[in-house]
Amino acid sequence: MKRQHCAAVEFRKERHLKIYLVPLAFLILLFFWCAFSFRNADAYDLAQGYTYLLFQIPMLNCILMPVMLAVIASRLCDMEIKGGTLKLLYTVQSKHGFYDWKYLHSFFYLLLFSIGEGLAIPFCGKIFGFTEALPAALLLRHVGILLLVGAVVLTVQHFLSLMSANQIIPLLVGLMGSFLGLFSMYFPPAAARLVLWGYFGAFLPFGMDWDKDTRILSFYQVPFPTTIFVLFLVFGILLYLFCRAVFLKKEV
Repeated sequence: MKRQHCAAVEFRKERHLKIYLVPLAFLILLFFWCAFSFRNADAYDLAQGYTYLLFQIPMLNCILMPVMLAVIASRLCDMEIKGGTLKLLYTVQSKHGFYDWKYLHSFFYLLLFSIGEGLAIPFCGKIFGFTEALPAALLLRHVGILLLVGAVVLTVQHFLSLMSANQIIPLLVGLMGSFLGLFSMYFPPAAARLVLWGYFGAFLPFGMDWDKDTRILSFYQVPFPTTIFVLFLVFGILLYLFCRAVFLKKEV
């Protein structure tokens, strides 16, 4: 089956599911969180508004993204699993082609969310009147990290959704990942690196200092962890290939 035809088929199959509402709902939730955070912002807060968002939003993504990706993957894969149409599909499409295109279709919604989040940050700056200059390079890095970590987490959710007859299992894994991602922020660094869902906050561009006496919150820039990034990228590729190989051996 031709690539363009495969993509068109995937979009036609889910046209009534309105999957786009899932990332849209999470973007709206993110915006309301930003509005709540800056409801009483003073001049000092506005002078480091972008820094604050680029520090806080990745940690918020540790909570939101696992659930969002679990819902997207589950909804997109459930139509074949519940309908028992895999054998029929394999008569017109190869097994590996089905797995890859189904993943790319889920990734499309991750891409939309990542772009939306990248646009939401300067939008919030305009709405709330940030006086800090927009750090464009750090913003692009933020979107790239969100895409990379999201793609690896999506690999797990995509695999589980296609391997599970009951979609409650992948959804529970996504919910568990949300809690683990949150609590991994308080783990020692060596232990935190073992939590896949915590990597949304593992590449923060800033550290934070809190002075208890003056009650002043300040940020400082930290170097990018290049070694961890490369290892995570290699891990993500190997994980996708492993999950794909296991799925291809599955009898239908």
